[in-house]
Amino acid sequence: MAILGQIRKRNGLLIGFVAVALLLFLLGGIDWSRIGKKDPNVLGKVNKEAISRQEYYSQLSLLSSQYQGQYPENLLEGQVWNSLIEQKLIEQKFNASGLILTDKMIWNMAKSSPLFNNPQFKDKSGNINTKLIQDEFQKMEESQNASPQYREYFQTMMTLKKNFGYQAMGKQYLGTYGSGMLTNNKEIELLAQNQSNIADIEYVKIDYNTYQKSNPVKVTDEDLKAYIEKHKSLFKIDENRTLDFVYFSAKPTPSDENNTLHSLNALLSQSIIEGDTIQAFGSVKNDSLYISELNTAQIADKPFISQYRSEKQLPQNIQNWVKNASIGQISNAYKDNGYYVLSKLIAKKNTDSVTAKNILISYTGAQQIQPKTARNKDQAKKQADELAAKLNANPSDFAKLASQYSDDPTASSNNGEMKLTTAQDFPAPYKKLQRFLETSPTNKAEVIETPQGYLVLMISQRKPDEIVYKLADLAKEIKPSEETIETARKQSTNFIQSIQGKSSREFIDFAKKSNYKPQQQRGIVRFGSMLNGLHTDKDSDIIAWAFDSKRKLGDTEVFTTGDQSYIVARVSSLFSKGLADPSLVRDEIETEVRNEKLGKIIAEKVNSGNKSLDNLATEFKTTKSNASISFDNPSVNGEFEPKVGGAAFGLKQGVTSKAIEGKSGVYVIVTKSITKGQVGDKKQLKTSLMSQYAQQMPSLLLRSLVQESDITDYRGILLNQQQK
Repeated sequence: MAILGQIRKRNGLLIGFVAVALLLFLLGGIDWSRIGKKDPNVLGKVNKEAISRQEYYSQLSLLSSQYQGQYPENLLEGQVWNSLIEQKLIEQKFNASGLILTDKMIWNMAKSSPLFNNPQFKDKSGNINTKLIQDEFQKMEESQNASPQYREYFQTMMTLKKNFGYQAMGKQYLGTYGSGMLTNNKEIELLAQNQSNIADIEYVKIDYNTYQKSNPVKVTDEDLKAYIEKHKSLFKIDENRTLDFVYFSAKPTPSDENNTLHSLNALLSQSIIEGDTIQAFGSVKNDSLYISELNTAQIADKPFISQYRSEKQLPQNIQNWVKNASIGQISNAYKDNGYYVLSKLIAKKNTDSVTAKNILISYTGAQQIQPKTARNKDQAKKQADELAAKLNANPSDFAKLASQYSDDPTASSNNGEMKLTTAQDFPAPYKKLQRFLETSPTNKAEVIETPQGYLVLMISQRKPDEIVYKLADLAKEIKPSEETIETARKQSTNFIQSIQGKSSREFIDFAKKSNYKPQQQRGIVRFGSMLNGLHTDKDSDIIAWAFDSKRKLGDTEVFTTGDQSYIVARVSSLFSKGLADPSLVRDEIETEVRNEKLGKIIAEKVNSGNKSLDNLATEFKTTKSNASISFDNPSVNGEFEPKVGGAAFGLKQGVTSKAIEGKSGVYVIVTKSITKGQVGDKKQLKTSLMSQYAQQMPSLLLRSLVQESDITDYRGILLNQQQK
C-alpha cells in the first residue's frame, strides 16, 4: 500500500501512470447517432480509435488528487488529454510496425520506475529485482481483500502495469527511429570544414528598427493573414475565446489584519467575549482543553498540536525565540500562513537518533502483512518471545534470524535494520514502540505488539540528535471583515451594470478610469487553459461559462470566489477551430511580418543601382563595418544571420552582394577572404551528431504524428448535451 502513497506524493509522475476506479455511465447498447447525440462514454477519437470516459476520468481524478488544488482542473484536463492522444498514437504505430510487446519489456519499464526504488523490491545486492515486482502484482490479483481502499490500490496498480506497456512501446518504436538516424563521412567532412572555415567580410547593415523610425510601415490584418496562410502548420488552433476580466478582491485589508491582531492579543489577559469570561492564555494549566474550547466557540482557529517539533519544523518567526524561551513563556504575536499566532512553550526534550533492528512475526488476520508460515496470534507471540531470548543470549545472530524468520518483505535486503528518532510522535497503536525507542538500552531484545504482528526489537546504536519542543499555538485566521466583503460586492455589481452592452475597449477603459486592473487573455481553449494572474477556484467555471453553446459575443457575468472576492468577465471573441485569427497572434508575429515588409522595401532601394558599400552607408546613414564569421555559426557582431553566412561563403571574393534580407536588417556584403582552419576531431563530431539525432528524433516524430493524425474531441459537445 506504500506505493499508492508514493504515487500521490510524486510531482512530475507521468500522467500515463494514473488510474482510480470511478463509477461509470453504463450506457452500452444504445445507438447514440440515431438520436442525434454523441455516446457519452466516448470522449474523443484518435484515428477512429475511441478515448473512453473511463480512461480519461481515471487519470484526471488521480492527477487532481496528486496536485491537491495547485492547478485548476481545466489545466489538468488538457494535460490528461494530450497524454492519452500520445498513448493511442504510440500503440497504433507500434502494432502497425509489427513490433511485439513482451512481458520482459513491461517489467523492465517497471524496474526503471522510481515507484519501485525501495527495499521491498531489491535483492541482497541492492538492485531492483523485477521478479519481486511481478510477485507484488501476482499477490494483488489473487487477493480476496474487497475493501474500498484496497480496490483503489488494485485499480491503480493494474493501470500502472498497462502504462508500463505504453512506455515500453514508446521506447522501442520511437527509439528505433532515433537510433536509425545515420550520418556519412561526406557529411562529417563538410560539417567539420564548415566549423573551421572563417570568412572575413565588409558589410553595410540597414537596421529594421532604425529604418522604421524614419520610414514607418504599418502591419495590417491582411499582412498577418498572408503570413499565417504561408505558415499554416504553425497556426492551427482549436476553438478558443478571448476574455476580458476584472478581479475585485475581498482579501483582508490592513485594517482587518490589525483587528485580528488586537483580538488575539486580548487573550493574553482575562477578557469577556459575548458574555463569557475567557481566562488569560498565560495562566492556563490545560492548554489542549483551553484551545479546543476556544476553537469550538470560534474564538480561535487552529487545533492544539500534541506532537513535539524540531526547530526546523516550527514557523521561521519563532525559531530563534524558542531556543531561549523558558517553559510557560509566550511569544509575541506573529504571522504564519494567513494566521496571527501566539505560541506558548509548554515542554522540550533532548532526542536521540536510533538505529534499531527488528524481526516481524505476523499472524493470520494481522493488518497488511501476512505470515510466511500460517500461525495464529498466540503462536506468533510464542515465536517472538523465543527469538528475543535467543538474541539476548547472542545479539550477533540478529541478521541471520531476521532473514530466516521475519515476515517483513524488506528484511532480506536490510537485515531488519531501520533508522528512527525519538522525536517522532507515534500513533496510539505504536506508543509501546515509542517508549521502547526512548528508554531501551542497546543490544537488549524486547517484544512489542503492533497491528502488523509482534516486533522483536533491539537498539544497536543510539546517539544524541536534537532538542524538540511542544508548543501551544493560539491562532486566529486573518479574515476579511463584512465591510471589506460588501465593498468588493458593490464594486463588482456597479461595474458590471456600467459595462453592459459596451465594447471590449470600453470595458478596459472604464476599468482603468475606476482604478481597477483589467486583464485580457486571448487564445483560451476549453480544456487546458488557466486564467493568467487569477488562479482562483473559479477559473475553470469561468472558462466553462465562456464555452457554453449559448454564449454570445459581449456576454458578461460576475463570479464569486471561495474567499468571497468577485470576478467580472466579458466574452470579447469567439473563434472556431482552424487557422488562428490575426488578433490572436499579432503580438507574436507582428515584428517579424513588419521586418519582412521593411526588408522588401529596403532591398528594392539597395538593388536599384550598382552602389558601393560606402555609397550605401552614406545613403542610409549608417556605417561600413567588418566581421569574421563561420558557416556553422553565422553571427555578425552578435546578430544570428544565417543568410549572411551563406552568402559570405557563396560569393566570389571582392564581389559586392545584392541586398540580403536578414533577421535584424538588410545586409550588403563583400567577402574579403576565406581562411581554411584546422579540422577538428571528425570521430568526436560524428559521435556528437549521432547522439543529437537520437535525442531529438523521438520527440520530433511524436509531434509529427500528432499533427498528421485525425483527432476528434467530443468533450465540449457532450457537456453541451448535458446542459440542454
